[in-house]
Amino acid sequence: MRQRRVVELGGVLVAAALLAACTSGDPKAVAPTGWFSAGPVATPKVSMTPVYADPLAVVTVPPPIVGEVARVVVTKQGAGRAFRNVPGEPVAQGRTYTVEVACASGRPSAGASYAVYDAAPGTWGHGEPLYSRPVTCDGAIQRTVHLGLPAGRVQVDLRGLPADALTAYALIRPE
Repeated sequence: MRQRRVVELGGVLVAAALLAACTSGDPKAVAPTGWFSAGPVATPKVSMTPVYADPLAVVTVPPPIVGEVARVVVTKQGAGRAFRNVPGEPVAQGRTYTVEVACASGRPSAGASYAVYDAAPGTWGHGEPLYSRPVTCDGAIQRTVHLGLPAGRVQVDLRGLPADALTAYALIRPE
């Protein structure tokens, strides 16, 4: 019986010692130990410098001119975008045209393109584009010059714009 009391008393002393160690007022940092530990781990420093420190590119949509064939303007609207297609005059036989495109997004990106489609009644959105070309969304104006198009109505469209596109436009003008 005496041995049983010593074992019980020993357990109580060990529990009291552990409790005292856990409740001491002096906190200490302890590194993990064991097979998974590589020693103390340093906390990484945090940088508040943006990844893209350059100011956002600004695209200004030019006003329409006489003889303009087509244009599309894309603007950010809430969480989405607003597309505004503006038909112009029909393409004149034997005349060449310039396609002007610009796009600005939160960061420069590739992967967008413009496409010129036949816009005769019943054809919009059907078939392959008459012409298409990649566009970089970096705020720069990109031009395709001396473009011959079939006589009649055409439309221009922007495709594959990045999710953070702010403003973009494509227009077709006579040279």
